[in-house]
Amino acid sequence: MHKLTLLYAEDDKETRENYTFVLKKYFHEVYSAEDGEEALNIYREKKPDLLLLDISMPYMDGLELAKTIREKDKDTPIIMLTAHSEQEKLLKAIPLALSEYLLKPVDDVILIDTVNRLIGQMKKSHWIYLKGDCLWDRTHSELSYRDKRIDLTKKETILMKLLTASIGQYVSKDTLIMDIWREEMYDSSHENKLIQLVYRLNKKITL
Repeated sequence: MHKLTLLYAEDDKETRENYTFVLKKYFHEVYSAEDGEEALNIYREKKPDLLLLDISMPYMDGLELAKTIREKDKDTPIIMLTAHSEQEKLLKAIPLALSEYLLKPVDDVILIDTVNRLIGQMKKSHWIYLKGDCLWDRTHSELSYRDKRIDLTKKETILMKLLTASIGQYVSKDTLIMDIWREEMYDSSHENKLIQLVYRLNKKITL
């Protein structure tokens, strides 16, 4: 199963270190940055699942950073940290689709409640629980069993994507064949290929 990661950008060293210590209890990895430019570089390299950004930082503030990220990434949740005196800046943040904003100094309980709520939302939208302890990670197109990744072929991965994108809906065999073997000319042999593909995938899911 994909383990969640967080990027935390805060220019105050003591605050950054204190909250990083707290947040590490809830994330597999917490990447910390002391300014907006460093945070942007970390974001591009690590692709974290959640962003916690201070609105006022050197070189690039939280709003500029969020705007840059939103140019290509509309989905990653962003929590913005702001002081009372900076609330008017949030008017500029309306188009940035922030998941939440919190007033500084942030109470530990409020911060963790907010983070846990967003984690819950991400789990519902990103992960699909299959038979037993099997889990499909929509975001990373990965199948896992009890936190251990199960290797899939390219066609098995495509089949999983097609089926999980239409949960509760009928997907015709012709649709599956045309998408999975799109580089091939359709013929009667593809129905048997699909049967075999489903059989192999089902064996991996029903461990």
